[in-house]
Amino acid sequence: MYCRGNPGWNEKPLVGQHEVVTILVDEAIWPWRGGRWAHLVSDQTIAELHDFAVRLGLRRMSFQGDHYDVTAAARSEAIAMGAEAVGGRDLVRRLRTAGLRLAATERPGHWEKTGLWPPVGVAPDLGGVVPDRLVEALDGCVFADWHSASVAAYSRSSEVVVVVESAGGLAVEGPLPVGVEVWCNHGRVLELFVPVEG
Repeated sequence: MYCRGNPGWNEKPLVGQHEVVTILVDEAIWPWRGGRWAHLVSDQTIAELHDFAVRLGLRRMSFQGDHYDVTAAARSEAIAMGAEAVGGRDLVRRLRTAGLRLAATERPGHWEKTGLWPPVGVAPDLGGVVPDRLVEALDGCVFADWHSASVAAYSRSSEVVVVVESAGGLAVEGPLPVGVEVWCNHGRVLELFVPVEG
């Protein structure tokens, strides 16, 4: 399959044609990286939140265990897609009521870059840097123009990810190794995740 996104990627509803969702977004008041950010959550299920995030075009790496951090522009688009704008306190209250709120110590934490491979014409050898399942997924299932594709690896307390970026398009073919989750953003960024074993 060509990497155009997760299931439902091309099913982004048009303005005025929304499905019923229980996605909430607070005000974009949190300063970070020169902008203002908001939190996107579901007060029903994490699966519903991930589905909405895919349609919104968010990268999976922006998931923080119980919410996605979103820019002010993404917040506006989320509202146009049917998310409910709420105050920060209401968002936290509804997340807690749903049993989905994580304590700060339970959240996955910040990403640490563990490797960076610029384009060199062939897929990089990630052996010894990331878990074997990610090496197997990259070597056997990901197809890219390796003359233009760059690869990076990141880890945090709960997961490891390999990110492939290419303006030339990406494809995932064949079955992925057990436990590998794939996300694709606009056919240009592919994220392969595995949980940290321990």
